[in-house]
Amino acid sequence: MRSVVASVLAVLLLASLARALHRVTPAAERVTRGAAVSLPPTRSWGYLTAFTSSDDLAGTGNTTQQVFLFRLFDADCLVAPNTGELASCPPSPQPLVQVTTGAGTAANPSADSVDNVAFDADGAYGGGAGPGVGRRQVFILNLATHALTRVTDASGGDSVRPSLDERGRHLVFESTAPLLGGPAGVSQIYLYDIRTSVLTRITAGAGPSTSPMLTKLGRLIAFESTADLRGDGHDTGVRQIFWWDALDGSIHQLTNGNAESRHPYVTYRLRSALKKTVGRGAAIAFESLATNLPGTAGGPGTQVYLGTTRAGDLPAIHQITPAPVGGCTPPVPGDSTDPTFDAFGRRLAFVSTGDFLCNGTSGRRAFVLDPKRLPFTLLQLTGRDDVQGPVAASMGHWFASLSTTDDVSGQGVCGHQLHVIDFFDGHWHPASLLGEVPLEPSPGNPDASCDDGDPCTTDTCVAGACAHAAILACP
Repeated sequence: MRSVVASVLAVLLLASLARALHRVTPAAERVTRGAAVSLPPTRSWGYLTAFTSSDDLAGTGNTTQQVFLFRLFDADCLVAPNTGELASCPPSPQPLVQVTTGAGTAANPSADSVDNVAFDADGAYGGGAGPGVGRRQVFILNLATHALTRVTDASGGDSVRPSLDERGRHLVFESTAPLLGGPAGVSQIYLYDIRTSVLTRITAGAGPSTSPMLTKLGRLIAFESTADLRGDGHDTGVRQIFWWDALDGSIHQLTNGNAESRHPYVTYRLRSALKKTVGRGAAIAFESLATNLPGTAGGPGTQVYLGTTRAGDLPAIHQITPAPVGGCTPPVPGDSTDPTFDAFGRRLAFVSTGDFLCNGTSGRRAFVLDPKRLPFTLLQLTGRDDVQGPVAASMGHWFASLSTTDDVSGQGVCGHQLHVIDFFDGHWHPASLLGEVPLEPSPGNPDASCDDGDPCTTDTCVAGACAHAAILACP
């Protein structure tokens, strides 16, 4: 009974926080400054965005690449502390936290909702001196206890791109090291049980298997592979989308197209009108160059697709892009890439060069497909400059974090910087109608995003990069 009550309270608290955040969150906010920032292909949960930067974003004196964590709830506690549903704000909110320190070039972070952050780094990280030094290894750091777990320590290859489930019970990653035997030098997918420290190899093909991602509770793992995993395991040379199901312990195949399918992003179940169109059960969004996926027209170029795991191996696939608004025949269908679900499987974000609203915008821009009602609504979040995929949409119902040169906050931007957009009604104003463009603020001073906090330097943005010149005779 206690577990049931706890689960109900957790759901109510999550819904309460979501409402509170929509009320106080700025329409758009620049999170980073200085060196260019890109979002990792790994997944974070619970109003968190994990990323890497070589700038001193947390005021620790950092000058090397480290993992950082942006906490949306803490950021809003600084805007409207201890009011309404934000009454649970911590005494000292910390919107931006530096997770790693020292050498090792930490990368590819993934944060769960219970204080764990996984990442890969050189084996020397954290004082390591074993056989894995000089190779990338997987680590888990608990922010509450500061305990560091070294998941791998192998000398025969690199272990990279870890991804946690929401509750921090399971971790998946890829490795070219033969951690449990099998072919060396070929990337395979591994599952690590954090509670028992048991490591399981999921794949053993002759072609590389990469980009693993867990569902919310860790039951399914979506990934891509060039191996014939449902056959003799040979390397086909073409990346396809697969999933592994913990219930039957088997690998299943989603695509078998005539060209590459990449960047799978899985949700444990679809909500809203998506489930009526695609079907119930877990779903995997992906990008593909294939033109023969069953149920699709294919192309032109790279487009976003969606398939359900409920239908078994090689199901019918649903083509999401090109997604023109009624009355628009896109003069540029463009390429659509990097699909990501929000935390609840309601909306699908992606990056595209397509002009779906016939509004004349170009370049890589951020879009969200909102299928809450039929017909689906397409929201164009950005209309200028460049968005670097992926767009992290797992921060709630209406939030998107993205690395972009578009100054969506009006605070000034130099190069690709991390921003958070709250596209809830009345906050950010995306475009959704024929010919409409997103209502973005006028760009601020690019030099403003280069401020390094040192009063003895002049900070300027030159060709999309920050420059810091010493001021002579500065005390």
